[in-house]
Amino acid sequence: MTSLSEPVSADSEPLTALDLPASQIDLWLVPAVTDMAAVEQLAGAWLSDAERVRLNSRRLPKGRAMFLLTRAVTRRLLSAYCPDVEPGQWQLGRSAEGRPDVSGPVVAPVFNLSHTDDMLVLAFAAQGEPGVDIEALDRELDCMALAQRFFSPAEYQALRLLPALQQRERFLRLWTLKEACVKANGQGLARALRDFEFAFDDGLMFYPAPHEAPPHQHWRLWSTTLAGLRIALALRSQTDPGAPRLCVRQLLWPDRLHVVACRPEFTGST
Repeated sequence: MTSLSEPVSADSEPLTALDLPASQIDLWLVPAVTDMAAVEQLAGAWLSDAERVRLNSRRLPKGRAMFLLTRAVTRRLLSAYCPDVEPGQWQLGRSAEGRPDVSGPVVAPVFNLSHTDDMLVLAFAAQGEPGVDIEALDRELDCMALAQRFFSPAEYQALRLLPALQQRERFLRLWTLKEACVKANGQGLARALRDFEFAFDDGLMFYPAPHEAPPHQHWRLWSTTLAGLRIALALRSQTDPGAPRLCVRQLLWPDRLHVVACRPEFTGST
C-alpha cells in the first residue's frame, strides 16, 4: 500500500505553473501531518476577513488546523493553475447548495474537496463538475444501519447477502461513490444518496435516478484505495468528456509535488 506521509523524496519536483487540459482531471492528496506552523506562517495572510472569522470560531485545534490547511492548499493550487493571481487574491465562497465556489478575480478550474482527520483531497477539472469523497478504511461505522437508512432497497439487500467481511469493503465503495456523485451534481448532501444507485451484478453498474440524468448529461467515475483510504471521484458534464486522464499528485507543502502511481480499481461512465 502506498504511503503518503513520508518526507520529501528524490522524485519530487517543484510546484510551478500547471496546465489543466479538458481531457484531464487532477486529484491532489495532502496529508494533515503537514507542518501547520509553516502553513500558518506562509498562508495566514492569504485568508479573507470572513475566513479569519470562521477560523477563530473553531475552538478545537484539529478543526482549526484542517480549516486553515483546506483554505491554504485551495488558494495555493488555484494560483498554480492561474499563476497571474496571488493566493490571497482569490474570492472563495460557497454556492447556495454548499459547494466550494470561486467568484474571482478570474475564471478558475472547478474544484471539489473532502477530508478525513488525516488527509485532505481536492479534485480540479477544466470541464464539467467534479465531486470527490474520501473515507478512512479503519473508520468505525455501523455499515448496515447506514446502508438501510441511506441506500436504495436493492443496494441494501445486495449488501445483506454478502459475507460479513465483504460488507464493509462494499459499503465504503458505495458510500464514497454516492457522495462523490451527489457533490458533483451540485446539490451537496441535502440531496438523497438514494438518487444514485449502483449494482454489482456483472462488474459495477451505475444508475442515476431518471430525473437526475437527462440524455445530455454524462458521468465518469473512479474508485480506488490508497494509503488506508477509500477515494471516489465523479465527473458530471453536459458533453461527453471521452475518457479523461486522471492525474494523482501529492502536495508537499508549500512548493513541491510528488506524482502518485495510482490505478483506480473501477472506472465507469454513462
